[in-house]
Amino acid sequence: MKLNRIFLFILLIVSIMLFAACGGNADTDTDTDTAAGVAPKSYKITFTVDGNLYTVAFVTEGQDWTMPSDPEKANTEFAGWFTDAELKTPFNKDTAINSDMTVYAKFDYKCITIKEALEMNIADGQVTEERYYIRATIDSIANAQYGSMYISDSTGTIYVYGSYSNDGELLYSEMESVPYRGDEVLIYGTLKNFQGTIEVNSGWIIEFISKAEDFDSANYTDMSIEDARKADKDTLIKVDGVVAKVLYAFGMKPCGFYLVDETSSIYVYDADTAQRVKEGNKVTVCARKDYWILDTEQNSAQKFGYQGCCQLAEANLIDNDNGNHDFDKSWITESTVKEMMDTPFDGENITTKLFKVNALIKKTPGSGFVNYYINDIDGVTGTYTYTQCNGSDFAWLDEFDGKICTVYLSCINAKSSAAGCLWRFMPVAVIDENYTFDKSDAPKFGVDYFGVPSFESSYMLNASVELPTSVSSELLGIEGVVLSYTVSDDTVASIVTEDGKTYFKALSAGEVTVTVKGSYQGAEDYEKTVKITVNNQVEYESITVGAAINTASGTEVTVKGIVGPSAVNQKGTFYLISEDGAIPVRGTNEIMSGLSIGDEVVVKGTRTVTKDGGGQIVIDNAVILANYYGDNEYSTNSFISDKTIADIAGVEDSVEATTNVYTVTAKVEKVSATQGSYTNVTFYVGSVLLYSGSASQYSWLEAFFAEGELSAELTVELALCDWNAKGLKGCVLAVITDDGKVYNTTNFN
Repeated sequence: MKLNRIFLFILLIVSIMLFAACGGNADTDTDTDTAAGVAPKSYKITFTVDGNLYTVAFVTEGQDWTMPSDPEKANTEFAGWFTDAELKTPFNKDTAINSDMTVYAKFDYKCITIKEALEMNIADGQVTEERYYIRATIDSIANAQYGSMYISDSTGTIYVYGSYSNDGELLYSEMESVPYRGDEVLIYGTLKNFQGTIEVNSGWIIEFISKAEDFDSANYTDMSIEDARKADKDTLIKVDGVVAKVLYAFGMKPCGFYLVDETSSIYVYDADTAQRVKEGNKVTVCARKDYWILDTEQNSAQKFGYQGCCQLAEANLIDNDNGNHDFDKSWITESTVKEMMDTPFDGENITTKLFKVNALIKKTPGSGFVNYYINDIDGVTGTYTYTQCNGSDFAWLDEFDGKICTVYLSCINAKSSAAGCLWRFMPVAVIDENYTFDKSDAPKFGVDYFGVPSFESSYMLNASVELPTSVSSELLGIEGVVLSYTVSDDTVASIVTEDGKTYFKALSAGEVTVTVKGSYQGAEDYEKTVKITVNNQVEYESITVGAAINTASGTEVTVKGIVGPSAVNQKGTFYLISEDGAIPVRGTNEIMSGLSIGDEVVVKGTRTVTKDGGGQIVIDNAVILANYYGDNEYSTNSFISDKTIADIAGVEDSVEATTNVYTVTAKVEKVSATQGSYTNVTFYVGSVLLYSGSASQYSWLEAFFAEGELSAELTVELALCDWNAKGLKGCVLAVITDDGKVYNTTNFN
């Protein structure tokens, strides 16, 4: 026990001596913590690259330390360390450290300029193996589906042929968020020489910065779409609604959209905004009220009182819920295609306002394009959809082709010309509800679609108009609707029957009411009245067709003649025929609506030739000054009947030959020629190629072929034509049979 006490005493003495040796004197000039026996603090710094550990450093207070070497990353330049994941606060050796921390590496992409890209030595058709970064501003989106775009920096402009998400997986249109015109974008892609021009072959959108300025809507007035429709031109408007239909321009690039709320609809014309919305989105838009008319149609539109397309322009997208909503249909008026077509152009502006109609969807392929028609339940009354993409923007209508459907439809605008205006349709939604015609409505159908439309509001004295007396429709499943007519004053006009045909004849100047009655198989009769004015006949100073043909090109002429058959592949064009000649008359589609083959008319237009140094002799920009009607047989005195088809094929190309019409017997043939995957179908009379835009324009000739045959020996009236100054071709005016003539009625249909 005594030994243990001695050991403890010795240990205490040694400890005191060691403390004194280590500087235990309070007056000694040393570090306070050290003097107190506390070790300096040390902190752990974790360096990361793209979320992954790069290295770790331990930093002791008051001691020097070394930053790690700069990390490397392909196609980038190291831009320093940062204390936050957002890479906003820099970190370096002088940064105060008072705790363990994680720092983050920042890299700047090693970009090339557009000038450097354009100067790359790449062989035609070749693509680089290496991908390059280009930082630039988007000038325009050329294709919103594939993300093709033009981008530029201070050194030049380059085309990006398609763009994708930053991993190359998603197409531009599939990305949740995409850049638009004016945004700064970082593109990562290969380069290609396409026919001598360098372009970005496949660009990944690594990042982008939206450059859209904060938009001030203070000067825009909140209102409903119905109020927006009524607002004056140039009013600044703010509206809410659902995107009902996106419209496309050439290349399937979105150019505008229909916006619908619980009061009405309107078209928003702005390509940038259209690229940012999808059908079903609920959006808020600020825009300027506008009424649009094509510059070249301004004068004609003003003449007929057409105000223009009711729309919003220069739009700014304020909000988009990116939802999928159905648009409100409760306010939409039920109508018919016929009623829409008959709406006056100088009345209420119905453009871009939706109506609900029953309509026949009809797809009509052409050469390099497809037309889609929206016709009434008669299968005829209607017009074509307003396409800017050769019909590809209406491919969604294919499933409804040949069906009568419920169509939510608007007149998007009216084509205006010297001859008049014509509504052009825009279907917004189509529903196939297995339409069935109610046969009890057959009398009304016959009267509204055939009886009443047979009349004009006024006629000149001695006019004679053939009237339909029986109506059938295979489309609706009705046959033999009987139409009858009575007049209120038989001294002004009368209804007469001659050779089994019924005519309205204007007898003296005055006003008369015609009652049209429809009857059908026990259904209740339906009647409708038409008020008609008979005017004293106006005599126009006119010349014959032959005289017009011999008039100098560029001369305005007034010509009297008989309406003959249709020209082909020339809208609003028919042959005017008199005793001494035949000449094509070209107006617009509207010019045909009041004409029938056999009418006697006075036409005013410009006698011209379609091309400098060649082409087709025509009376162009024509209007009908007077229609005396009548079931007249046009004269064939000027037709050449002593030539063979070989003689006709050998006629030397000349402007003068384009008014030649022949009566000839020859082989009429349908010919198909396949080149790769494309089959071209044409028609010939002997060795004379018939001019057409598509084989469908001459499909009526196939009715004369025997079953299974592609040709037949026929007697035809054959005109020569050369609309494009590319050599003479043929136009069949009529086929002559034992029972009479079958006319080319292409434009009359």
